[in-house]
Amino acid sequence: MNKTKKMLRKMALLLACGGGLLIAAAIVFFLTKGRFAGFPRPDLAPVGFAIAGVIYVIGAASVYLVTQDHSALTEEHDERAKTIEAKSGMIGFGVQTLLLFTGIILLIFTGYLNVVSAFCLLAVLIVSVLVFVGARIYFNSVL
Repeated sequence: MNKTKKMLRKMALLLACGGGLLIAAAIVFFLTKGRFAGFPRPDLAPVGFAIAGVIYVIGAASVYLVTQDHSALTEEHDERAKTIEAKSGMIGFGVQTLLLFTGIILLIFTGYLNVVSAFCLLAVLIVSVLVFVGARIYFNSVL
């Protein structure tokens, strides 16, 4: 197994563990009815934590499935620097998007984020993901 595949599998395991912890926190908040947490909306907190946990687990599964596809992991050694930069950017964008989405969801369901702010942040997140997908499609067809 090459280094990239090992790194991606470790990242998938880390995401799965994080998702499991978020789901466990959701269960604890649900069973205790939020008595131990000072959320403004303790009735919604378990839902937010559960959604974030499921998103982490889905992310882990998708990363793991990508490691199964050998063609997705092939590296071009003649343009090593560009490949390193592109992969680092993709990982950074993925982590940033996941953390931003998790923060938004948790703030919404714990009652700390109002509707207007939530829609604004979610719109920014959706636009950035669409630009990323559009750029990948464009550059795959051009290059």
